[in-house]
Amino acid sequence: MTDGQQLGSTTTADVDPAEQIARHLVRNPSDLIDMRRLMQRFRASTADCLRAFTRLDQLELSMSEATAR
Repeated sequence: MTDGQQLGSTTTADVDPAEQIARHLVRNPSDLIDMRRLMQRFRASTADCLRAFTRLDQLELSMSEATAR
């Protein structure tokens, strides 16, 4: 495997689209209005979006706990 192939395999293939969407929605909750655009942007499936909503709840909960400390 060449150096170019190794570099390409670690860039976006290892990133979970559900995690990306959840983190994006924490920062920009108004983007939830156009979910289709988010799905296209992050190349996510419907299952990825459902996992993102679950992850979003977890992120918000952990952020509120961190703020309370």
